[in-house]
Amino acid sequence: MTAERVWTGGRPLRDALLGDLAWRRPGIFSRELVLEAGSDQVARLCWGRWFTFEATAESADGRWSIGRRRGAWLRGDRVVRDAGSGAEVAEFKRNWRGKGVVRFASGAEYLWGWEGFWSPRYFWMAEDRRPLMTFRAVVGFGREYTMEVDPAARNLPELPVLTLLGGYTMVLISAQRAAAS
Repeated sequence: MTAERVWTGGRPLRDALLGDLAWRRPGIFSRELVLEAGSDQVARLCWGRWFTFEATAESADGRWSIGRRRGAWLRGDRVVRDAGSGAEVAEFKRNWRGKGVVRFASGAEYLWGWEGFWSPRYFWMAEDRRPLMTFRAVVGFGREYTMEVDPAARNLPELPVLTLLGGYTMVLISAQRAAAS
């Protein structure tokens, strides 16, 4: 599947992020990652080419592109743009320890953190340090990440972008860990 394909199914993430949630690759060599809520596919990340940081992120809520900021390839900052207009929606900066902050054009900010060593869990949290969305890598043949969403996160207008950016970030973390081992 190519990145140009438009998302046609699913419910808004606010209504779909219930029960068992998992980001999964449909195939071993797939350049796609799909968020499943039970048996429903509710969101997708698709890398159009091999060895690229640019991904198309889509759900019933909209379509975005996620990638590096032009001219900032050494810093590793990520930017989320509306796929239709190209307008910047959010900027995500991670520090060398893996923690970071995403700042939305609306002014909202959320922190990215992690805890644990052998089986770390990563999460988006509000300024009060309460986890809103938690991600954990599942050990196995293909890449899979479980996800949990706090009920308080369902009312956030930034929920779709946080969900998709979280899945995208987990792929980068897995690639960095694989390269280091």
